[in-house]
Amino acid sequence: MNEAQKFTKDFAISTPVICGPMYPGSNPELIAAVSEAGGLGVVQPVAMTFVYGHDFREGLQLIKNRTSKPFGVNFTLVKANKTYEKRMREWLEISIEEGVKFFLTSLGNPEWVVKRAHQEGIKVYHDVPNRKFALKVVDAGVDGLICVNNRAGGQTGSLSPEQMVEDLHDLNLPLVCAGGVGNEKDFEKALKMGYAAVQMGTRFLATPECQTPDDYKEAIVNSEEKDIVWTTKIAGVNSSVILTPDIEKMGLKAGPVTSKLLKGRRTKKWVRNYYMLRSMFRFKKVATKQGYAQYWQAGKGVGGIHKIEPVADILQRFHGVCEKL
Repeated sequence: MNEAQKFTKDFAISTPVICGPMYPGSNPELIAAVSEAGGLGVVQPVAMTFVYGHDFREGLQLIKNRTSKPFGVNFTLVKANKTYEKRMREWLEISIEEGVKFFLTSLGNPEWVVKRAHQEGIKVYHDVPNRKFALKVVDAGVDGLICVNNRAGGQTGSLSPEQMVEDLHDLNLPLVCAGGVGNEKDFEKALKMGYAAVQMGTRFLATPECQTPDDYKEAIVNSEEKDIVWTTKIAGVNSSVILTPDIEKMGLKAGPVTSKLLKGRRTKKWVRNYYMLRSMFRFKKVATKQGYAQYWQAGKGVGGIHKIEPVADILQRFHGVCEKL
């Protein structure tokens, strides 16, 4: 049994593809469609509640009404404030009560999530950009690693997919390729490198089931790899976006004062929290299609995306790749 087969068996799915949690692109209908088609949809709780206006439990139940197949929930472990931390712990308990069997954690130390999840037989995978971070979360007991590479959309990594496999394969955990997968050729290449699965975001944005604006979807379809740039002015760290007139106007680099604050041990947390809150409202406007600027997160997988098409059609082709390997 190869790594991809082990992954699909672990999560009772047919195709080793995760729909990465996206703010604001992770509407419940998209999550349900990915899981129903044989992949593993993952809920982004802030998108679910703040952007799409669902009560968290009711949002999970909406997904369950659309599919009986497994899906996951993402927890971003930032220490923003006590209210957010309390809400995140509440979301975790609700997820357990609603039968979620996969947690994907980002940033921070996932040890408390892992401990609680393992009590319920839930597996936890964590986002990592390099070996240094991977070793920390391995010590926390995670079950797998989401390897965020330099081809990912949104907050991106700095290493190539090839380098990440080389650096992390000896940790003896399932590795998920996150970034740069837009079509079956990219998918096959990732599995042949040794990845157990891939995580896609950009590809699923350009689907009818995703509720992002049509011009965002068209921009993904019409973009090439050269149109993807990094900016530090959205999150305070490198974010991968489509180069639009609004991005050009905003600029790609934080100013000298902000850059200095982002390097400060005490100040970087507050600056990043400010960026995060500002981005939440900017990207909510994108999702709700109300007076939004063209701040469109996307990865280099755009080069393999040539049309807007249903989730089921995409995953059917990817499943065909698995059958041939």
